[in-house]
Amino acid sequence: MSVWDVIVNRKEDIYNATIEHIQLSFIALLIAIVISIPTGLMLTRFPRLASPVIGITSLFQTIPSLALLGFMIPYLGIGMFPAIVALTVYALLPILRNTYTGIMNVEKPLKEAGIGMGMTSMQVMLKVELPLALSVIMAGIRTATVMLIGVATLASLVGAGGLGDLIFRGISTVNTELILAGTIPAALLAIIFDYLLGWMEKAATPKGIQINRKKPSKLVRGLKIALGSVLVVALLAGILANSFGSSSDKIVVGGKNFTEQDILTHMMASLIEAKTDLRVVRKPFLGGSQVTHNALVNGNIDLYPEYTGTGWTSVLKELPLGGKPEETYERVKAAYEKNFNITWLQPIGFNNTYTLAMKKERALQEGIETFTDLARKSPSFVLGATHEFLERPDGYRGLQQAYGMKFKETKGLDPGLTYSAVKEGTTDANDAFSTDGRIEAFGLKVIKDDKNYFPPYYAVPVIRMDTLEAHPELEEVLNLLAGKIDDQMMSVLNGKVDLEGQQARAVAEQWLKDEGLIP
Repeated sequence: MSVWDVIVNRKEDIYNATIEHIQLSFIALLIAIVISIPTGLMLTRFPRLASPVIGITSLFQTIPSLALLGFMIPYLGIGMFPAIVALTVYALLPILRNTYTGIMNVEKPLKEAGIGMGMTSMQVMLKVELPLALSVIMAGIRTATVMLIGVATLASLVGAGGLGDLIFRGISTVNTELILAGTIPAALLAIIFDYLLGWMEKAATPKGIQINRKKPSKLVRGLKIALGSVLVVALLAGILANSFGSSSDKIVVGGKNFTEQDILTHMMASLIEAKTDLRVVRKPFLGGSQVTHNALVNGNIDLYPEYTGTGWTSVLKELPLGGKPEETYERVKAAYEKNFNITWLQPIGFNNTYTLAMKKERALQEGIETFTDLARKSPSFVLGATHEFLERPDGYRGLQQAYGMKFKETKGLDPGLTYSAVKEGTTDANDAFSTDGRIEAFGLKVIKDDKNYFPPYYAVPVIRMDTLEAHPELEEVLNLLAGKIDDQMMSVLNGKVDLEGQQARAVAEQWLKDEGLIP
């Protein structure tokens, strides 16, 4: 499928993501301007403060954007708010520095001439210094704008939406066309906004200090005004819709950042839309387990699909339970209701347990059948795994204790890339999900967990109890999925997205139709 085909097929997703991207960038830029320009003007009157203030602002700029977003999650939750805060912090420096530099570089005789004409210090700033420094200030704003549009793609990692959703989904599914479908609009946005800001700079600069600027024709001016008006109206409409839309009948369905969760998110959302009058907001690809759990606890989302073993070991920090899988389910359900006011509905049916995988030929060559065999060979092997698996107590850290595994090197990768890395020989083994369709398609061998280290990971809708109290019909609707999908079927559904390039929502809705759950 070509890039153009992807763009055509996903035009609605691209349009919505572009509007979200503009909102994020515009709001952050506006806040940064409101903070930076007055601060920069103040520093020109108190030059001794300039160095420390600009230095502190520069310090924020050195924090990696991804880390800055991560710092916001425990305090501000997920969504647009933490993303806007992080983006605003990133935009402060170029605007602040250029404002201060532009004003300070205005020639002294011009300032003295204003004072000689009886102007106050404020009048000199507004009528002499600011107009002369405008081009420098606007250069800072334009730099901040282009930078914001680029960094805003990371906002999707905290559930803020934008074009980053398409990019990260493309990375997860190793879909170059989908990555470009998110990258091309982002690049075009940067070019368009830079051009519009340049036009605003020309329009705001007093005619007396404009140099060799040919007056544009009426047609060109009309097109500029029309384009600017359309963008502003669309932006304001989107902001107003998000800010003032009714939330009492809105259900937000979230999901983690890998294919299976993407499918389940759309499956639950489409089922709710078909069976109720509720307005559903979909937020797939939010992040790892802790991000989605915190989003649920903080009320940023109302429900998402979770796994029994993940809830018990990763969230509750408990040791894996032996015995029947039902015991883990009952224990984790009771603990969630007591500690988080969240309940677990009926299991969907399949057990997507963690495992490790290798190329079949390599495993045969090395005589590896079990985790114990792999542990003996691990000092000479490279493990490619998700960042979450490398840190989770029921992931690599637990395997080190249970099996004595100590790989020569570990590489943190996007969930979708771990399989490709093993297939291509970049890594020797990867963390895998037992229901992933790429295991069979890529010729991989699932290594046997001979000590039964990994707990059961049955997929279950988890939902806030206050949401269920407000909309009790959701329990009956979501429980229509109970026991409907086994391991093999989930593997097939995952393969349709990862291997055949189908959209997760289309796959989810087709399955719902095949099962007679939606018309």
